[in-house]
Amino acid sequence: MYNNVLAAIELSESSAKLVLEAARDIAGDETHLMVLHVVEPQYVQYSFDPTFTGSLIKSIEREAMESAERRVAELCEPYGVDESAQKVVMGHAASEIREHARASGADLIVMGTHGRRGWQRLLGSTAAAVLHGAPADVFMCRVAPEESS
Repeated sequence: MYNNVLAAIELSESSAKLVLEAARDIAGDETHLMVLHVVEPQYVQYSFDPTFTGSLIKSIEREAMESAERRVAELCEPYGVDESAQKVVMGHAASEIREHARASGADLIVMGTHGRRGWQRLLGSTAAAVLHGAPADVFMCRVAPEESS
């Protein structure tokens, strides 16, 4: 049995629902469920130079974080996940998921995987990167292509 479950979610309705339902089923009533969403730095999203730290980038990142926090709250509401157990951070998704699992004492990470093939698989994915060095068991939920955002 698991005591602390970390659900790492994307912001699409279907993907988050799949992961949150799996996490809730595994967690049960006696297990602490934490939800994490990672926002990639905007210089990664828009191919900006990471040394560029102007007010435009900071404004875009602030809006991305605020928007993600609102969306995570919406997605968690039907599952009764307390606001204190919801976290949105900025960084590299795999690293942040592993670090938050480690820091929170999670003994299970639940997340979605897109099951990419070909070049996309060769280049790697967040799910594969989380597996390498995960401080806890990892449960992957297969997200169908039409469900991903």
